[in-house]
Formats: sequence, C-alpha cells, structure tokens
Amino acid sequence: MPTPALAADDFDTTLNQLSELQSLAESYADKQGDDTDPIELMLAYTRMGAYNDTVWQLTAGSKDPDFETYVLDQNGDLADLMGMGNISLPNGQSIDFGHLLASINLVYRGVPITGSWGGDCMELAQQFSGQASDVDGYISLMQSSLGSEDGTSTFGAEDLRADLDSINIGSQLTADTNLADLMRTYYADLSDYDRAYRFTALSFGNVNTGNTNDFRETVYSTLTSDAGMQLLLYLKGMWTSDGWTINSDAEPALRGAAYVFADYLSSTVNGEQVKSDGSALKAMSGQSLSDALNALGESDAANAALGALSSAAGAANSSSGAVSDALDEATATLKSGFNAQVFQLVLLVIAAAALFGMIVFFALMSHQMRPRSRRRR
Repeated sequence: MPTPALAADDFDTTLNQLSELQSLAESYADKQGDDTDPIELMLAYTRMGAYNDTVWQLTAGSKDPDFETYVLDQNGDLADLMGMGNISLPNGQSIDFGHLLASINLVYRGVPITGSWGGDCMELAQQFSGQASDVDGYISLMQSSLGSEDGTSTFGAEDLRADLDSINIGSQLTADTNLADLMRTYYADLSDYDRAYRFTALSFGNVNTGNTNDFRETVYSTLTSDAGMQLLLYLKGMWTSDGWTINSDAEPALRGAAYVFADYLSSTVNGEQVKSDGSALKAMSGQSLSDALNALGESDAANAALGALSSAAGAANSSSGAVSDALDEATATLKSGFNAQVFQLVLLVIAAAALFGMIVFFALMSHQMRPRSRRRR
C-alpha cells in the first residue's frame, strides 16, 4: 500500500521544521569544535529503516545519537522528520519525502546514483527478475511499472520524482545553503519537463535524448560504471568479483530497467538535445569503493574492484579525494559501531569453530596413532 500523502498545506510546515532542524544542527556543530558538518547531521537524522542499514551508514554517514538527544531536548516535534513518507508538493504531485532526503544525503556525500535512480533501477530489475528471456521482454514488462501511480511498483511515481529531485537539489547543496529555502525555490512552478531536463543535463551532460539507442546505452553505461552502484550491485548478488562485472543472469533485467528509465526521460523532454552547463556531480572513486568493500570484510572483491577501476578512473574525478575522506570517516564509524561489532563477533565465532575443528582433528590423529605404536612393539 502506498503511504498516504500529507496535505498540500503541510509542505510549508515540513520545510519550516527542516529549517529549524538545520539551525539546531549548525548550533550543535559549533559546540563540537571539530569538522562536524551540519548538513550531514541534519540529513542523517531524518534517515530511518532501510535508509540506515550498514551500506547507508558506510556511504551516507552514521547518525549521531547525541545530536538526536539534543534535538529532542530542543523540539521533540522535529522527530516527525524521521522516516517521512509521501508529501504533496505545491504543484499537487506526491513525492516520497523520506526517500528524497536520504537520496540528497548521498548526493551531498558524493554517491549520487546509488541512493536515487540507480538503486531504483536495480530494485525494478529485481522485481521482474526471471519474468523475461531478453532485454526487449523486460522493457515490455517494465514500461507500465516505472513511474506508476498505483503503488505496486518498486519504482513508482513518488520514488521517480524523488530520484530526479534529489540530484537537482543535492547538486546545489553546500555547507552554507539552507536546504528548506533551496527546496522552496526549486519547487516553485516546477514542471516535469524542467525536472527531467535538469536531471538529464547533470547526470549525462550534453546528450541527444531523441537518439533512442545511444541515449539508452548512455544511461546504462553511466549506471554500471558508477563505483557506488557497483558496490550496491555486488552486495545484492548482481555483480561478480570475477572480472569485476555484472552477473550475466542479472544483466538483461538491469539493462531493461535502465532503458525504460532512459525512455521516460526522453519522452518527458520531448526527445530534445539536452545541453549541460558544465556542472558535474561528485562521484565515488575506485579507491573509495575498495575501502568500502574492505570495511565490509570483502577483501577479495576490494582487490578486484580496485584493479578494474583504478586504470579507468585515473584522475578524472576531481572530487574523489573528498569522497574518499568521507568514506574513510564513515568506515571508522562503522568499524566502531554496532554493525562492526556484530561482524567481529561473527569472525570470533568462525575462529572458535576453526580452533575446535583443529582440536578434534588432532584428537582423531592421536587416536589413530596409538594402535600403530602398539603394533610396532
């Protein structure tokens, strides 16, 4: 069942709360006297459930429990911003606001595709996995599902809008920006054409959306060449460390989802030639991907990823250093947090089991050697 959208007049109320949350984050960060980023504090505060699992903590940053206590003491009503569902925009459309904020969190951190359209393409591929024999078959199945309003699709209208808006908004977000004010400006008289055009220019640069085959391939290659998406696909069993590439079984459905998404964008901008202003999104580097995999205990995959991506990436991404720093911080947090403790406990259990196996082995060997000693006598 889709989450009921909040009333249209609650849009301003929600943004007022978001603005107050950012003010509290700025005050809290000032008191810390370190490099605490109030934007990250604010956005992490709003993430709940699936948006706060191990991968999200590693890539988007961990929540700060002390900040949550601080917010509770100042204004408990701001907890309404945690894990929000659908909300009505000024133009009457509904959007998954919790998904929007979580995706903006990743865009701001330099992982723009994974938490937005790439992640939803992956989920759409999973939803229809095994139901077609080739890419064309998957396209036929998915066309009516992507952007649907009936609440049955993993890539419905509310998610689709959130995916595009998170890129458009997140790309403008800086440490000195008031997010609520940015949203008010962005959503004033917003049309689907404007939303899709801005997103396409930011995500794919100068591109002819009317050339169906080329544009489809641009979208698919952008998705699968992104280091953040490779991390997600690997952890979902759709990517293999053997050659560091997509699993052949997963490829047709994922390609079909990417193609359907490309067709939606092309249709929405009337097949126009999209022109970019030169703005570029921050993206995860190959080294950062390797660091993330190592933090999750996937050392073999980390080595495979680094070997496959280091030569291709080169120095193309000027912001990779900042992204790497962010992931280093998240990795350290993850290692000292609950999830890392569970992972370490698992390693201890495995080690104990191995030690027990060695004891049993030597006991059996000793038992087998005793009769031989008697025979020698």
